[in-house]
Amino acid sequence: MASFLGSSRGGFAPRRARGRGGRAPFFAKTRETMKPDFEKHPLGDLVEELYSSNLRLKPIDLAEISDCQYVASYNWLNDKVPTIIIPGKPPQWTPLHAPQRLKEDSGQYFRDPNAAKYSDYPMAPVVHAVLETDTKFDAVSTDLFACGSTLGNLLRFARGIDKAFRFNVEVIGETVFFIRKENDPKEVIKDVRGFGHTFPEAYTTWEHSVKGSETHQRIIRYEFGGLNCLVRFESDGYIREASAVSATAPIKTAVDPDDLLEAFQGAVFSQPPNTTTSKPGAVRIKHGGAAVPQQSIFDLKTRSGRYKREIDMSDIHPALWIKQISNFIVAYHDGSGLFEDIRVQNVKNDVQAWATDNRDGIRRFSTLLDKIVGIARRNANKLLEVYCPGMDRLEIRTQCGPGVRALPTDLAERWEETEMGVIPTQDDAWDKFEHGDSGVELHDGYDLDTGLDDSSSEPDYTACSAHDCGYCGKCTY
Repeated sequence: MASFLGSSRGGFAPRRARGRGGRAPFFAKTRETMKPDFEKHPLGDLVEELYSSNLRLKPIDLAEISDCQYVASYNWLNDKVPTIIIPGKPPQWTPLHAPQRLKEDSGQYFRDPNAAKYSDYPMAPVVHAVLETDTKFDAVSTDLFACGSTLGNLLRFARGIDKAFRFNVEVIGETVFFIRKENDPKEVIKDVRGFGHTFPEAYTTWEHSVKGSETHQRIIRYEFGGLNCLVRFESDGYIREASAVSATAPIKTAVDPDDLLEAFQGAVFSQPPNTTTSKPGAVRIKHGGAAVPQQSIFDLKTRSGRYKREIDMSDIHPALWIKQISNFIVAYHDGSGLFEDIRVQNVKNDVQAWATDNRDGIRRFSTLLDKIVGIARRNANKLLEVYCPGMDRLEIRTQCGPGVRALPTDLAERWEETEMGVIPTQDDAWDKFEHGDSGVELHDGYDLDTGLDDSSSEPDYTACSAHDCGYCGKCTY
């Protein structure tokens, strides 16, 4: 019998291009950390070097996440032409009435679905979603626009965890954009194994208004370390009533009355399906779906329960903290695809406990973001990239050659046009920054109930992942 718990320690599922409509899972594989391809993407000139051992501890009150709010969201549709639907909707958690043995995953899945779908400007759909959702959006108040993947890499670096990575940096108006960078936008995850794809196909459902979706992307806003941050990541799904997790699994129905109601509402308030952007080469935009509260969003992992080992949460809690997600589903199978131990957990307190235990790493992370944002603004006329060859050293470099821009010219201009005020300087926060440990306790700072909706974009549901262990092959997916 599946187990549905109301509260326990939980975890984080890195992103996939996925299930019932096409998301991909996280898969286990032999140890292979993806190293930057310098022949394809040479390094530019060095601008500045940063060392994790030299990052000062920011005062605790400047190293907390606060005022988390939903900003926008969108779904990628399964279409030959890059097409998004705004606001879209994540797949709903619809567990089976009785467990069924599932087939093992197979197929090819992209490391970064956003880049794979729209390789020219992977950040363009994100900005479209923000500006379409709020035509009067005030970009001047946004210091940093990043995805969960790049922030996760920087947090690991600040905590002294050895992993190579790189990403591009561009200043548009007064906003510093961090743009994820793979060796190839259509780079696939190798050695697909486990049940991280077939499980969400069986246990989640794309509702009527977003049928044909492949992935749901969310943008949230929060304050961190004196920076106003926009963070984009992929959502595994949502629980209809997250505040009261059921003790038993609801039976799937062929027709959901709420789907019919939503379809009717969509017909009344949404643009017709053929009302899309028509500029050649641009992302097509459709309107449909509905915003979902952030407190209903969950992350998902599958794992083998064959050896009775609990999932390792050490890399899961920090990702949940970055994405401000409180619900985690871990599904254990018998080694052959039969899931009889499924735990739906509220892990808010566990993530808060992790943040308290790792306060120094978080304070260094805050300092690191300030430094990168400051360097980017001082070099606003240049296209930059951040490269981390490994533990302790981070290099800020110019992009080699003409470089790659975050947004097409017209969309970048549109973003700048929303800036109708004066950018708040980070110098004020730094003036107040005195080194040393203040001894103040880390406050809650994990406000999940104030806003609506939520790779990271890299697909993964299994215990092994590109983010967590580089697909070490040792996790018993």
